[in-house]
Amino acid sequence: MKNMNNKLEFKKVIENKNLIAESTYNCIEKTFSEEEKNNILVAEINPEYMDGIKLCEYYGVDTKTGANCLICECKRGKNKNYAALLVPTGYKYNMSSTVRKHTNSRMVSVAPLDYVLEKTKMEYGSINPIGLPEEWNLFIDPKVLEVEKIICGSGLQKSKLSLPSKYLLKLKNVEILENLAKE
Repeated sequence: MKNMNNKLEFKKVIENKNLIAESTYNCIEKTFSEEEKNNILVAEINPEYMDGIKLCEYYGVDTKTGANCLICECKRGKNKNYAALLVPTGYKYNMSSTVRKHTNSRMVSVAPLDYVLEKTKMEYGSINPIGLPEEWNLFIDPKVLEVEKIICGSGLQKSKLSLPSKYLLKLKNVEILENLAKE
């Protein structure tokens, strides 16, 4: 149920760097042109509603514009690799078949939280694809790119980013991965 009394008020990230994780800000500075930076916005939220579905319901946001990011650990023997998975809000991650096969892993699971928070320098519940360690892969379901702008975590629980979805393609190690999202 949409709540019309609560509305996200987006402002330019470059003028509100205190609202995003430092790793996210540094990546924005390094990756995007001045014009692109002006199109990356941030809005303060009540952290109680940082979860994708709750955020959409509380702030009246269309779930199609939301994107959730999860970090997974891909193992084969003694080798471990990490990857970020980006799917639309309301979808599940297809780790067991799609990611496992694509990465040639024996096992894929959610990465240990302490490790993820330490490596990303982001807060729990607000991990986003911008500012991840450069050696990690970023797998994006094509459904995320079907909308012009997405809303995702900012790296801090107190805010959300809004940016053109095509900007995600400028990030390091990006791959579009069919069937990453499942209903």
